[in-house]
Amino acid sequence: MKRSLFLIFLICLTVSAFGQKSRVLSVMQMIDSKKYSEAKEAIELAVWNDRTANWHRTYYAKGMLCQTAYEDGKESKDIKLTNLYEDQLYVAYDSYEKAVELDSREKIHSTIAKKYYSLSNDFRQLGLEHYTKKEYPEALRAFEHALLMINSKLLNVPADTNLVYNTAMAAYESGNWEKAIGYLTGLHADAFSPATSLFLVHAHLYNGDTLQAETVMMEGVKNYAYSDTVVMYVVNWYTGTHRTDRAIEVLQEAIKRHPDEFRFHWALGLVYSALDNYLEAIESLKKADDLCTEKPPELYYQLGVCYYNIAIDLREAALQISENDEYMEVRDQYLAQFREAVKWLEKSYELDPGNEKTINRLYQLYYRLQMKEKQETFEQLMQ
Repeated sequence: MKRSLFLIFLICLTVSAFGQKSRVLSVMQMIDSKKYSEAKEAIELAVWNDRTANWHRTYYAKGMLCQTAYEDGKESKDIKLTNLYEDQLYVAYDSYEKAVELDSREKIHSTIAKKYYSLSNDFRQLGLEHYTKKEYPEALRAFEHALLMINSKLLNVPADTNLVYNTAMAAYESGNWEKAIGYLTGLHADAFSPATSLFLVHAHLYNGDTLQAETVMMEGVKNYAYSDTVVMYVVNWYTGTHRTDRAIEVLQEAIKRHPDEFRFHWALGLVYSALDNYLEAIESLKKADDLCTEKPPELYYQLGVCYYNIAIDLREAALQISENDEYMEVRDQYLAQFREAVKWLEKSYELDPGNEKTINRLYQLYYRLQMKEKQETFEQLMQ
């Protein structure tokens, strides 16, 4: 009699457990029928039931419910489906991960791997939506989850550098410098793009690490073969930190590698001009003019200013001379430099007649050189 009762008890337990598991399996049918609310109710009961709480298929079903309802909701623009759970995609991911943890025999690992492909795309799109709305911390969270699946041991796929870049930029815009530096460092090592390396420089600067920022800058110069984007950034950095000697070194090396790049000659001319080395500046600026087909007015303006400054220096020197013949000789020199300045500034004015600094500088020169007619014309422009 006791043995019969024990067998009946075992049968009841087996039937009960099977019944609970069959409910979990029925959730899949509800999902196929798009009965998402009913499926949610059933799966939540299974999660809290002792007989199915530690069954891997329970969490696989919950993950599939969250993902399928979300994707269906995005397609049909039904927010009820995309908000069946709070943070629905994250619930899907956590559920799949729980299923993998409980699936010791790896029965559904390959099935979940297939889900990860589409779920990672869902997270990528979610990240882009947040990023477009300037919700950068939320974008970072979404992109990082997409990366988690791409890098999962269940998948055997190459690194997605575009996704890493998106994640890095979300971290950067969030002001999360530690994460931004982490993601950008990998991209920098792979020479992903000049802009990426410059973002890494900025991240180090914002993080207070000037030495590392400079290291990355110089690595970037070499990684990208002295591209104009990186070189010009580095030159601005060095001139801004009063290290013009380093700026000149970088530009001279860049010119050796790219002798026909007019921007490098132009920049070198500007650095020399800032150091009051006007003859060297003029040489570099004229070389830039020879190479540049666009003929930018600013280049001509800077040439004119160099000649103007040479003339001013000569004029000040002349005022210190007491001997008349020597004075007249130096006077002729500075007047010649003023006239050369007029030539270049007038070229600049022809290309950009509305530029006030060019107009003002020419007016001063017309006054000094007693060019009355042109002076009067510019007086009218300045009224």
